[in-house]
Amino acid sequence: MAEPTPAPAPPAEAPEVAGEEAGPSKKALKKAEAKAKKEAEKAKRAAERAAATAQASAAAAEDHATGNYGQETHETKLSDDAIEISLKTLNDEHLGKKVKLRAFLQNARMQGAKMAFVELRETSNWAIQGVVAANADGSVSRQMVKFIGLVHPESFVAVEATVEKPLEPVKSCRVSNYELHLTKLFVISSAPAMLGMTLSTANKAVTNFSDEEAPAEAPVEGVEKLSIAGEVSGPPAASMITHLDNIVMHKRSYVQQAIADIRVEVKHLFRSYLRDQGFKEFEPPCLIAAASEGGANVFRLPYFEKEAFLAQSPQFYKQIEVLAGRKRVFCVGPVFRAENSNTPRHMTEFTGLDLEMEVTDYREALHMLEGVLLHIFRTIKKTCADEIALVRSVYPSEEFLLPEEGKEVRLTFAEGQKLLREEGPEEFRNVSDFEDMSTPQEKALGALIKKKYNTDFYVLDKFPSDARPFYAKEDPANPKVTNAYDFFMRGQEILSGGQRIHDPVELEARLRTKGVDPNSPGIREYVDFFRQVGAPPHAGGGIGLDRVVAWYLNLPSVHLAAYYPRTPKRLLP
Repeated sequence: MAEPTPAPAPPAEAPEVAGEEAGPSKKALKKAEAKAKKEAEKAKRAAERAAATAQASAAAAEDHATGNYGQETHETKLSDDAIEISLKTLNDEHLGKKVKLRAFLQNARMQGAKMAFVELRETSNWAIQGVVAANADGSVSRQMVKFIGLVHPESFVAVEATVEKPLEPVKSCRVSNYELHLTKLFVISSAPAMLGMTLSTANKAVTNFSDEEAPAEAPVEGVEKLSIAGEVSGPPAASMITHLDNIVMHKRSYVQQAIADIRVEVKHLFRSYLRDQGFKEFEPPCLIAAASEGGANVFRLPYFEKEAFLAQSPQFYKQIEVLAGRKRVFCVGPVFRAENSNTPRHMTEFTGLDLEMEVTDYREALHMLEGVLLHIFRTIKKTCADEIALVRSVYPSEEFLLPEEGKEVRLTFAEGQKLLREEGPEEFRNVSDFEDMSTPQEKALGALIKKKYNTDFYVLDKFPSDARPFYAKEDPANPKVTNAYDFFMRGQEILSGGQRIHDPVELEARLRTKGVDPNSPGIREYVDFFRQVGAPPHAGGGIGLDRVVAWYLNLPSVHLAAYYPRTPKRLLP
C-alpha cells in the first residue's frame, strides 16, 4: 500500500519591513533629533545667561568704587576738604592736593580697560586733562573707568581729583602744565549721544551767512571730538543758520567766547572813558510815539488803542537830557531798524553806544567821539591780546591800523568824493559831492585812505543836507552841507553824528524841507521841547557796538559779533 503524502509545511513568517507600524519613520526620527538639539541649545544659553548674571553680580559685589561715580543724586557728594579750584588760577601750590571742579566734559577716551583720559573745560577755552586709572585698593574700579570713558561729550560734571604734573605738556589743553588724577566723577547733566553740532565744528570759521533755509544737516555723533593729541576731527564748517539752530554750542565755542569777551571790554571802556570826561549815563525808552529818524524803516506795533514805534535811535531823549541841564550824557541800549537788508553788515536790532553834549563848536563832540574810540582800540589791543589772537586763529586778519597821535585823518565828505574821482576805480570817477555814499564807495574810499594815510580809522565831515535826518544842523556858511560826520573802520561806517538844531523855528523849517509835518504826533512834542526852555547848542553821535567789534576783528559778518543776531528772516533764538 502506498505511503500517504506528507502535509505541506506552514508558510514561514514574513520578516518585519522598516517603515511599517512596528517602528518610527525616518522623518519622525529627524524631527525628534532637531527638537532635542534645540532644547539642548536653549538649556546652554540659559546656563550661559545664568553664569553671566552670576559673574556680573560677583563683579558688582567687588566694585568698591560705586560711591565715587555715576549720575549725581542727593546722596552723591564730593569731599568737604577738597579745595574748589578755577582753572585760570591753578598753580604749583595746588600740586598734590585734593581739589574739586565743576566743568563741561568736552572729550573722553578709553585707553585699555583700566585707564581713560578726559578733557574738562571750565569756561571759554580754559581746559585741563584728567586721567582716571583703576587702582589696587578698589577706590577707582574698572567699572568706574569705563563709565567715565563713555560719558557723552559736553555733559556737565563734578569731579574730585589730585593735581599732578603731566609727563609732558598737554598740547590739546590751555592748562598744559597740570593734569587732574580723578578720584570721583558725577554727571550733573548728561548731553545727548547725538549733538546737532560738535565743539570742533562750532570752532571752525563760518563762511555761509545766507538766511535762506538750508537742507537739514545730519546730526553729528557726539563722540566725534577733539582728540587728546589736539587734532581736530569731524565734519566741515557749518553755516550760520546751523550755528544759530544750535545756539548753545555756537556760544560754547572758544571763538565766540573770545568775541563776546572783547565786546564786553569795548562796552566797559566806552562807559569808563566817558565817565572820566564828566558824562552821566541815562536810560532811554524803546517804545516811542513817533519814528525817531523819520522814513519808512521803523517797526510799528499796536499800543492799546494807539500805534507805537520801536526806537530807531535814542536821539530825542539824549537831547532832552542835555536840555534838562545834564550837559554831557551817554546811553547803551538796543536800536531797531526795519530795513529789509539781508547783508553781512545789517541787522534789524543792534546795540547802540550813544553820547550827547553841550558844545560851543560841534567839532568838540567829533573829537570826543574820536577820543573814546581811539582809547578803546588802543586799550583792547593790550587787555584783549589773547582773545584777539584766538579770533584771528579762526578768522585771519591784518592788524587794525590806527593813525599816529595828533595825525588823525579827518576829511570832508567832498574831499572824500574828490579822492574817489581822482584815484578810485573807474566806476566812481563821476561821484557827486551832494549824494550819499553807497557801500561800494565807502569800501573803495577806505582802501584809498589806508594806502594814502596808513590807517583803517578815519572821519568824514560835512555830509550833504540831503543825506542827513531832519534834526541835523546845516553849515551856516554852506546850507548844502551839515555839521554832521561819519566814522569809518576798514572802509565801513560805524558811527553817525553831528550838531543838532536847537532853535524851534529853524527846526520847523527843516522838517518841512524834509517833507515831515511839524504837527504830526510825536514830532510836535519833539519841537515843543525846544519851545519850553532855552536850549544850549549840542552835538553827539551814535556808535554801532556790533560793527565796532566785527570790523576791528575783520569778521566776515556783523552777525558773529552779536549775541543773538536779528535779521529780516531771523527771530530765533
